Amino acid sequence: MNQYIIHQGVSINNNENFSPDWQTIEAIDVNHFPWYQAGNKQNTQVKLSANNETLFIQIIAQDNYSFAKQTELNHMLICEDSCVEFFFSPSGVLGSSYVNLEVNCCGTLHLAYGAGRESRQFISIEAASLIQCKSSLNLAMKSPVKLESEEDSQWIVEIALPFTAIEQLTGEKVNKDKWYANFYRCGGRTQPQYAVWNNIEVIDPDYHRPEHFGELVFRYQL
Repeated sequence: MNQYIIHQGVSINNNENFSPDWQTIEAIDVNHFPWYQAGNKQNTQVKLSANNETLFIQIIAQDNYSFAKQTELNHMLICEDSCVEFFFSPSGVLGSSYVNLEVNCCGTLHLAYGAGRESRQFISIEAASLIQCKSSLNLAMKSPVKLESEEDSQWIVEIALPFTAIEQLTGEKVNKDKWYANFYRCGGRTQPQYAVWNNIEVIDPDYHRPEHFGELVFRYQL
C-alpha cells in the first residue's frame, strides 16, 4: 500500500488568500497503468498540503490532447473530459464510504459520497460554493471548455477543499489524522490514460475500489 504524508502548508502570500508553497511539497506520481492499451503514457502528479480547516490540492497533468466539454457541477460525464479523480475515505477506515472528487482540466467539479458505485449522494450547491478551484487553462483562455490543440502540453488545477464542505456532504466529522485514498487520471478523447496512484489489480477499468486505496497521513499542528 502506498503512503503519502500531508504536511502543514507554508503560505507564499501574506494576505488572507492562503496559497501553499508548492515548490517545497513532495509530489504523488500517478504512474501505474493497469489498463494500458496504446498511446503515450503521460505524467500526472498531485501535491497535498493542509491546515486544520482545509486540504489544498495541486494537480499537474502532462496532456498533449486537453479536452473539456462539461461545465455543470456534478455532471456525470466529467470523467470523459481530460480529468483527474481523487477518491478518499475521510473516516480514516479502509473500505468505508468514500468521496469521489473529479475535476476536469478547466476546473469543473463533481463530488459525491457513498459506500459504492450506486446510490451516491451529490454535493449540494451550497457546500460546493465553499470550495475554491482554479485551472491554468481556464485562466489562460477565460473559458470553461477546451478543444484539443497541437500546442497542448500540460494543465494545472489547484483546489482548496474545506473540511466543512466534506462534512456537509458526508454528514460526519472528518478524521484529521489519516485517510485512505487513490488518485486517477482518465478521460479525454485522445489517448485516455487510465492511470492510478495505488495500483488496482482488476481486469476492467474500475475506480470504485476502496479496498485498493493507499494511505494519506496528516502531519500538522492542530
